[in-house]
Parts: sequence; structure tokens; C-alpha cells
Amino acid sequence: MNILIIKKFLANQFLKNVTTLALGTVIAQGILVLATPILTRLYSTADFGLLAFFTSVSTIAAILTTGRYEYAIGLPKRDADAKNVFLLTLFLGLIISFIYFLILFFLRFFSSSTFYSELIQSPIVFLIPLCTFASASFSGLQYWAQRQKKYRQISISNTSQVIVATLFNVVFGLIGFTTFGLILSLVMGQVMSVLLLSYFFFKDSDLKKVSYRGMCKSAKRYVNFPRFMIISDLSSTASQQMVPLVFTTLFNTSVVGLFSLANRMLRIPSIVLTSSIGNVFRNDAIDAIHLRGNCKELYISTLKKLLVISIPIYGLLALISPWLFAFFFGKEWADSGYFAQIICVMMVFDFLALPLNSLFYVMQKQKIYMRIQFISTATGFSSLYLGYLIFNTPYASVLFYSLNNVIFSLINLFYTFKLSRQNL
Repeated sequence: MNILIIKKFLANQFLKNVTTLALGTVIAQGILVLATPILTRLYSTADFGLLAFFTSVSTIAAILTTGRYEYAIGLPKRDADAKNVFLLTLFLGLIISFIYFLILFFLRFFSSSTFYSELIQSPIVFLIPLCTFASASFSGLQYWAQRQKKYRQISISNTSQVIVATLFNVVFGLIGFTTFGLILSLVMGQVMSVLLLSYFFFKDSDLKKVSYRGMCKSAKRYVNFPRFMIISDLSSTASQQMVPLVFTTLFNTSVVGLFSLANRMLRIPSIVLTSSIGNVFRNDAIDAIHLRGNCKELYISTLKKLLVISIPIYGLLALISPWLFAFFFGKEWADSGYFAQIICVMMVFDFLALPLNSLFYVMQKQKIYMRIQFISTATGFSSLYLGYLIFNTPYASVLFYSLNNVIFSLINLFYTFKLSRQNL
């Protein structure tokens, strides 16, 4: 019986691809989980708060670097056209990141006593352009590898990124370089993952048919991606990253650190599974649409899998988070567990919606997605301030923010299900 189950699993290409993609992420996140109890004893809540603030700024800035053309890498029928799209993303990433460098350089001449001005005066701020270019490069390389179904390469790069970052985190913590150690380690991990995927790309790819003219044609052909997806993804990313940015203003970096640890730990199941499922779902949805005209059966099947996985995971975490955080990370991190309990409900619905949101790109309905994300970000920002104004506590702000995310995850599920039934 067990042998039959194993054979059936091995014959299911969808599950095999998801497993390959998830394996590297599982290893990477396992290392992160094992290392975090050490890191929380080497670094303060304020150090984690500064990392969360830096990550939020860099992640939002990275949205602009590629024009979101990387989403189009999987669409052309010919690899030569896809390579032009890929190199277009790298070119844009380099130009925009250099512009960020110039902006930060000139901002240093304007000084004040605010937290933001003090951060800009620090040399570490120049890691933001490097971080954004690394993110742009990694994104393009990852989508190319997905197009080629080189899931093993993606798995290796994801693992290497966390291993390198974690090693430097521990080293910097032990030698006392704690204020910016977490940030520098993050960037080092990103650079390593880009170098690995670049090696795989140039080893297997022929760039003879790539040209500046081809890049320009690709830019025009897929112009809807920057037209709609920049605003959409800026809204989506800002919605996810706004808590550290807003909390830095309303409260302090220690509160940001407590929230960021809870958010970081609770997103591990999502990072491990939803990105892998979403990447495979997107490729299989494109194939299903080409063959049958729609992907309704694939959509329903994937949604059922996501439900079966998410509810037990986040249901258990909601019950034991306060005890779990205090036990593993130290008593000073116990409040992170209370943030985690609030976030769990939001994470269930995020877990369901995020992998299926790729249908907005596949069906080229970016405009609808842009509107949803823009409204979600505006109401999410308002919900954070509402919790602060009414109750003057970060827990209320996170609760209101989580409820807002639940509502918009349900809206996304409604629209993507409609898209899955459309015949092309």
C-alpha cells in the first residue's frame, strides 16, 4: 500500500515540482528557525526592529527596479523573446538602483534629529541600492529558471541565501557588531543567491539572439506590466511592509522588533509552501489554459490543498504562540507570541490567496489587481492608525490591520476563481 502511494506521488508532476521547489526553502527556513533562538540572544529587539525597517524600505524600493517585467518572462512562446524580457529586467534594475544611490547620496546633505535622518547619515544606507539591484536580479533569474522548470536551481539558491546570511548573523553577533550586523548579513545572502543563479543561467543560455532592439520590443509588448503591476505590487508590498514603517513612527524600534519576529516566524509556512505552490500553479495554469481554455479544475484542486495545509498549521500556532516564543527566544520576546496569535487568522487567508493571485498575471488582468491592492493598502494604513487612535496600543493596530487583510484576501479569492472559469 505504501509503495503504491509513493508511486502515485512520484507520478504526480505537480507535487514533484512543488516538492523540489519547497525542499530548498524547507532546509533554508529550518536553518533560520534553528538559528533564531541564538540570534535573539545575540541581538536586541531594537536590532531586529532596525532590520525590519531596512527590509521594508528595500522591498518597497525594489518594486520599481524591474518595471515588473519579470512576470512576463514565462509568457513568450520562444526562449529568445523571453531572454530579451529577462535582460530588460536586469538593465532596468541597474539603472533604477543607481538612481537610488544618487538620491541617498544627496539626502545626506540634509540633516535633522529624526530617526530617518540619522539612518540616512549612516554608511549602511548605501546597502539599499545594492539590496534592490540584488532583488531585481534574483527575481528575473528566478522567473527564468521557473520558465525552464529548473526548480532544483531555485531550491539551491534559496538555501544558499539563508545559509550565508545566518552564518554572518552569528559571526557578527559574536564579535559585537550587532547594530547593523543583521542588515549586512541579509545583503550578503542576497548577493550569494544572485551569483549562484547567474552561474546557472550563463552556463545553460545562449545570448546570441538577444539585442537592444529585442528588449525595446519586449518593453512595448508587455507595457501593461509596468502600467498596472507597479502600482499593484507597490500597494501589495506596502500593505505587507507598512507595519514596521508605521510602528517606527507611532511606537519605537523595540515594538517593531517584537512584531517583526512574530511576522517572520509565522510567515515561514507561507514562504516554504505558498511560493512553491504558486510558482508551479502559475506554470500549470498557463499549460491548462493553452490546452483546455481554462484552469478551473486546477484552481479548485490547488485551493483544497491550501485549505488542508493552512488551517491545522495556523490553528495550532494560534493556541501555543505565547508559550512557544517565550520558550525558544527568551522571556523578553514573549510579547511577540501575542502578536503572533493576532496574525494567525490573517495568515490563513493569505496562505489561500497568495498562490492563486498569479492568475491576475496569467490572464493579464493586472488592472483589476492593481485597484484591489491600492484600496487594500489605503484601508490597511488607516486600520493601523485607527487602532492607535482608539486604543493607543500596537496590539489593537495589528488586530485591525489583520482583519483588513482577511477581507481583501477573500476579495482576491473571489476574483481569481472567476478568472479560472474564463475560457480563452
